[in-house]
Amino acid sequence: MHRKPSYPKWVYSAFLFATLGHSYSSSSQMTVDPPHNLEIVDPGFLGHLNLQWQPPLTLGMFQHCAVQYELRYRNVDSEDWETIITKKLNYEDGFDLNQGVEAKIQTLLTGHCTNGSDVHSKWIQTSFWIPLQGEPETKIQEMQCIYYNWKSLQCTWKPGEKIPKGANYNLYYWYEGLDHALQCADYIDANGGHTGCRFPSVELAEYQDFNICVNGSSLARPLRASYFSFQLQNIVKPSPPEQLNLTQRKPEELHLEWKPPEGPIPSQCLTYEVQFQEDDASWVSRSTEKEVITLQKSNGSRRFCVSVRGKVNIYCAIEGFWSEWSSQQCLDEQQEDDRWLLFTIIPVTLIMLNAVLIALLFVQKQRTYLKRVLGKKEIHFYQEAIC
Repeated sequence: MHRKPSYPKWVYSAFLFATLGHSYSSSSQMTVDPPHNLEIVDPGFLGHLNLQWQPPLTLGMFQHCAVQYELRYRNVDSEDWETIITKKLNYEDGFDLNQGVEAKIQTLLTGHCTNGSDVHSKWIQTSFWIPLQGEPETKIQEMQCIYYNWKSLQCTWKPGEKIPKGANYNLYYWYEGLDHALQCADYIDANGGHTGCRFPSVELAEYQDFNICVNGSSLARPLRASYFSFQLQNIVKPSPPEQLNLTQRKPEELHLEWKPPEGPIPSQCLTYEVQFQEDDASWVSRSTEKEVITLQKSNGSRRFCVSVRGKVNIYCAIEGFWSEWSSQQCLDEQQEDDRWLLFTIIPVTLIMLNAVLIALLFVQKQRTYLKRVLGKKEIHFYQEAIC
């Protein structure tokens, strides 16, 4: 049998050290080029931009390596970068087009060819700006969008401070699922110009970015465009709660219950604020997740009033608007007195009336009986007299 030659252990150690040292040296000296042609493309979706790039020109040298790209991007006024690691050659996200956008990217090599370490290329970067036209004072003011009762979207604004005479605003919107941006089809008008928009059914846009641009036109000079982005579930304003019912269970305890508003908002998505007032004291508020609450009434108060409003809770949205207050429900001490009369004196009176009727019937029955008896005695006496 052929036997392998035997070497001292220090020989193996030296060989292993030399091999690892060479590998480490190779990986530490390995370099890779950055991607090229990084650009930010605006497809016309009012802030939804496409970041795209091409692979390094020398990528063919690293066929057995795992090639990835580290992408960082932000609006120029933001201190924080968003970071994405991807194998793709493009990435999409939403941006505020009222400001500029900047992005940078580098190549990242990992795998056996780098002996387990990461090899980074240099960064390349680019930026993107929407061309600014018109003075800032021509932009719309106080833009507010509300998704009423989770089914009807409406946006309103005020004209800019320096809007030229005869100028008007136009609203465009886009969300994922639309092929292109659409113009408002139902404007709200005031003083001869557009001051808002009523939108058609937009249920498909829930839980995704809803992008809006309001720009303008004027023969005198251009108007500055404004861009907005939000998600519908975060701007919901519910209708007020319905069918409030306030009752007194104990002398100093009141029971209030109501029903959520009619509409598509799930009941588990609502939170409530209850405000109540005793006599002329200040209003006091309490919060609850249920459509029922027990309130304590002070001893001696004569009047107790309540009202309720609702809002989409943190489990279904990040933000939102409170509904209007429901109509007030009040409980007066006089009402309690009337109830006492209704449930105590009236039943007693009915019982007494029944007793009187029974007595009258008994007397009437006795009279009828006596008449019959006396009538028979008179007939018998008359017959004896004839005889």
